[in-house]
Amino acid sequence: MNSILKGDLQAVEGAQPAAGTSPDEVLTKKQLAPRLHVTIRTIENWQRRGVLPYVKVGKVVLFVWADVLEALRTNFCIRRKTLLK
Repeated sequence: MNSILKGDLQAVEGAQPAAGTSPDEVLTKKQLAPRLHVTIRTIENWQRRGVLPYVKVGKVVLFVWADVLEALRTNFCIRRKTLLK
């Protein structure tokens, strides 16, 4: 997730949209979870807490990839392990 937050989508396996798609690509929960390397349950928790912006069309929940990345950059910070001496 660190590389996603830094904007380095190339470094995350599967994070780069397929050829011919745009940053405005729309994803389902099942498509979004592996792209972020988290479970569907985590996506649902973030959705419920208001971390991830989504659009609901009938019973289908959709996420815009560019909006998801921006929300993650805004709502999470990168923590690095420090060595205690």
